[in-house]
Amino acid sequence: MDWRVSTANRCLTRWLSAAAVALATTASLTCVPSAGAVVTVGQLAPSSPTPQCSGTADYLQPSVTGGNLYIARQAGTITSWSTRSSGAGATYVFKVFRRTSDPDIFQVIAHAPAHELTAGVNTVPVHIAVRSGDMIGLNESGSLNSCTFSQLGDGLLTRPGGLADGSSGQFGPRNDVRLNLSAVLAPSNDFSIDSVSRDRKHGTATVMMSVPNPGMLTISGKGLKKRPAKNIAVAGMAQFNVAAVGKRKQKLERRGKVAMSPNLTFSPAGGDSATQTFTVKLLQRRRPPAPSVQFP
Repeated sequence: MDWRVSTANRCLTRWLSAAAVALATTASLTCVPSAGAVVTVGQLAPSSPTPQCSGTADYLQPSVTGGNLYIARQAGTITSWSTRSSGAGATYVFKVFRRTSDPDIFQVIAHAPAHELTAGVNTVPVHIAVRSGDMIGLNESGSLNSCTFSQLGDGLLTRPGGLADGSSGQFGPRNDVRLNLSAVLAPSNDFSIDSVSRDRKHGTATVMMSVPNPGMLTISGKGLKKRPAKNIAVAGMAQFNVAAVGKRKQKLERRGKVAMSPNLTFSPAGGDSATQTFTVKLLQRRRPPAPSVQFP
């Protein structure tokens, strides 16, 4: 069976696996059109910075003493990066780094095309998928430039040259400076229903789903027993119990089955909501009729 995904701008169709077909569950996913809900990662220099970088090197910022982290706290997509440049001429390559088991060694996960800087704020659109814990960074080359700005107590990491995607290298510290780089992250709301199990004794079903980020999960629908919203603290598995009330409950007790169409809505922290409507059949063992009373 298929999941039909629709938005104001595009339609996507997904197909369930053969194992999901056995669940006898039909579902359709409606992605709410983007309202521009995004998260800022990293920081720009507060004013035109003094050039402090030269040569060719990779830079990243594992921690800061204040303000936005340079680490993605949610899975999602980097849609643009920015820097405030003191002048023109240098070339930046935006990169995404990931920690390895060695605290001094980092791996390059992805990079964007090279961008030649102009004076002032440069904002460059990109499309790079990241997971929670990934770090933004850059490679600078060319003329003297402002890839960092002074910040007492901060420290970044740098490495001469430029690592390619998939390669790792050891980085060394540079103190009292902060990386002049920020990025826009759109948190992922792409959750999925993994399984549906039924309790024939009570006529209910348990829906198991995977969520990509922390956030809020709600369920609603006609004839559905109300359930409180779930605050999802970490990405992973979540579940809701589906039970009928009112006329749907009466139909279930009378016929032993009833179709329900709950709406599941996931709202990642800082991101846009996505709503998925699916159809699940509740089954309940019918009670044998009470024996008739015979009078002499």
